[in-house]
Amino acid sequence: MGKSNRQRRAAKARKRPRTHGSGHSPNGFGASPRSERIFVTTGDRFVAAVHAERCGDAALVQRAVDALAAERAHRAAAEIAELFEERVAHLWRYGWQPADLVRSVDRELRNVEAALIRRVIASEAASYEDLGARVAREWMAQLEHIDATRTWEPRAPYLVGLSVAWPEVLLAAVRLMSLLVRLPRLPCLTDPPSEWREGLSVRRGSPPGGVLDRVRALLAKAESTTFDAEAEAFTAKAQELMARHRIDRAVLEACGHDGGEQPIGRRIGVDDPYADAKAVLLGNVADANGCQAVWTKGLGFTTVFGFPDELDAVEELFTSLLVQATAAMRRAGSKQDRYGRSRTTRFRRSFLVAFAVRIGQRLRETVEATVETVGAETGAELVPILAARTGATKAAAEAVFPEVAGFSPAATDGEGWYAGTLFGDQADLSVAPKLARRSA
Repeated sequence: MGKSNRQRRAAKARKRPRTHGSGHSPNGFGASPRSERIFVTTGDRFVAAVHAERCGDAALVQRAVDALAAERAHRAAAEIAELFEERVAHLWRYGWQPADLVRSVDRELRNVEAALIRRVIASEAASYEDLGARVAREWMAQLEHIDATRTWEPRAPYLVGLSVAWPEVLLAAVRLMSLLVRLPRLPCLTDPPSEWREGLSVRRGSPPGGVLDRVRALLAKAESTTFDAEAEAFTAKAQELMARHRIDRAVLEACGHDGGEQPIGRRIGVDDPYADAKAVLLGNVADANGCQAVWTKGLGFTTVFGFPDELDAVEELFTSLLVQATAAMRRAGSKQDRYGRSRTTRFRRSFLVAFAVRIGQRLRETVEATVETVGAETGAELVPILAARTGATKAAAEAVFPEVAGFSPAATDGEGWYAGTLFGDQADLSVAPKLARRSA
């Protein structure tokens, strides 16, 4: 699968005339833009422009782009597209996934580059999407989620179809490739497309649609209300549903009635402002649900390890809590110190850290109460069953990140800390009777 495509590209590269004194590295991006070059092909000009961009040589970037713009646009676009798709396939083998790549481009570049990377990913996926739909449904779901779909005329090169002038497309392509060639290797959380085989199912289970739909409905109510205690009650009920589902799955596995799933990793975006505090919140949500979270600050994501159903729930809950906390901070407004200087940033960071700590405690209390209730109802010894599941998750995380230290961002604003703790502590978490009365 995909092999013939790579062979075709390799054969074309071998036939391509080489530049004099270029010093190419194996991936074609190792030469200095200041070395003497003879521009022979579209690829040579594009590679030279990328090197110049990386080294800050704006004059050489413009010269190379001018030369590219003078070529036939369709032919140049096709050759540049091949270079992009080769690079993206290389990044898949380096541990990147579609959502990771789009998140990185969206964080660092502009709208044109963001549109271009989605087209590159969509086009590259043509070589494996039929097989992927059968064996790697989570990967293919990422393509849909990031809107990496082929919507252009199949015979038209997709670089030409962008809604900006051709020279601007070329400059965007140079900036995008400059980012792609400097991205680091990531831990491999799933097999890349080049490793997919018939009969191998990469995608594991997730919560039944009814469970996840009910969780989402409760979280939507929590986000829509302006009453803090009511939001906490809806959130707590969602956590209770998640905990009950986790218990059910753990018992089934312990009794040998489930397929013996293994923990996996998933990267969840954690962006500024206040990324460190948001990472604390995600870590607490993950911990309450038996997962392990590792924050990668420089790349703007946290890798969460757990069983697939747990990961779906953690991502939903984290997103909802972040919406709720952001709304609460906005209601609090801006803050000043006694000298009239703004302390809004300190207040909000402290608010989020305190909220993360307190909401983590309350979520864990909800889980513990649920375990106790279900244990009494069923007579099952749930603690060792859940501990085994959590142990497997911890082992999976340590296999990928063997030496990860914890972190604790500073909370330097007393009012923010108090407000965040209060917001995380509003509701009585024995919420079922309240919700029943409200829905009656």
